[in-house]
Formats: sequence, C-alpha cells, structure tokens
Amino acid sequence: MILVRCFTSLLVLLFLIFPKQNAVAQTTSIYGSIGLVNYGVGSFSKGDTGGLIGGGFYNFPIESRLTAGIDVRGSFGVGSGGGGLGAAALRIGFVPERVPLRPYFQLGGGVVTTTLQNGQSVRHTSGGVEFAGGLDIRLNDSFDLRAVELGAIAGGNQSAGSAFLDGGIVYHLHRLGPKH
Repeated sequence: MILVRCFTSLLVLLFLIFPKQNAVAQTTSIYGSIGLVNYGVGSFSKGDTGGLIGGGFYNFPIESRLTAGIDVRGSFGVGSGGGGLGAAALRIGFVPERVPLRPYFQLGGGVVTTTLQNGQSVRHTSGGVEFAGGLDIRLNDSFDLRAVELGAIAGGNQSAGSAFLDGGIVYHLHRLGPKH
C-alpha cells in the first residue's frame, strides 16, 4: 500500500512539473530502465535483485553546454530482495557539441521502502539523500540510450536505503504543432 501511495504521488508530481508538453519543446524527457537494485536497512543489505526504474526529467531552458533540471523517478525491485523508492533530484548534465555522449549527475532526496524477513515480515520505510550519475548516448532527436547509471539513496543509521545500477532508453518529448 505504501508503494502504491509513493507511485501515485510521483505521478501527480510529474504532471505538476511537466504541465504542458507543447510549451517545453525538447526539454522534457521520460525514461525507463532495467537493472540491479539493492535494498537494505541499516547495515543489513539484501542481495541484488532485478528492478525497473522509470521517471522523467525537465531541463530548464539554458543556452549553455551545461544543463540543469529536475528529475523525478520511481523504482521497483522484484522478489524477496525487492522494495520500492520514489525520489526527486536536481539534475546537472553536460551536452558536448559534436559528441553524442551526455554525462550527468543528480543530487536530491527520496523515500525507500523494503520488507525484512526475520521470522516475520517487517516493512521499513524512510527518507534519504539521493546521489546518481550516468551516461546517456544520443541516438537521434527523439531517443537516447541510457548506457549506464549508478546511484543510491541512503538515510541514517537504521533507515532503509537502496542502490542501483541500470541502463535503458530515454525519450524526448517534442513540441506539438507548428514551430516558431
């Protein structure tokens, strides 16, 4: 139930941050990734599990090789080693002129939830600081390949946390209607 609330909150936040596709041209993007996700509580860490990561980001219109924006994401790890997370972060990227490589890093915060099995199921949910970095490769005006992303959300001593290593696809939303 907590996971459903986290993802519902993320969707509402996405619609608030990205209100009009046609007004932001190519500065809004959505992405989906698969990878290894690890959840734990305090010093206890579950083994890596397969996971899905999805979200979107909005880059502020800046005339520079550096980009700045907001990233909102959700993640779900499957199986007994699984859990979920929702996060929002400041995203800083670099867009070279003639090279299709687009490195970025993010710093923000989020909520992680996971269940530990010590004779009984106990759900742990807590907030933490998110750090992530990755490399997107421009394929064309609409798509990037998310070659690699490595990140984590960590809280205090006995709080839930998560780490992830993933790759996937980024789709850039285009302006609808005639261009000015």
